[in-house]
Amino acid sequence: MMYNPFTSHPKDNGHSGYLCHFKFAFLISFRLFVTSMSFVTHALLPFVPIPKELNLECTIRYLTDKNSETL
Repeated sequence: MMYNPFTSHPKDNGHSGYLCHFKFAFLISFRLFVTSMSFVTHALLPFVPIPKELNLECTIRYLTDKNSETL
């Protein structure tokens, strides 16, 4: 069988295929993007609070939970 990076990496990381891996990676990157924009906004406008669900503690918990899904 020929090596296919589009299917071997996802399967090595607990995903059933390319689309499952794409969805997983996309959702994490979108969450981190939204969190990042929240922190940028707060840096520029310190009176705008960071939403509780996007603070560092909640973001770490989210990433830890998502990482455990792939194990």
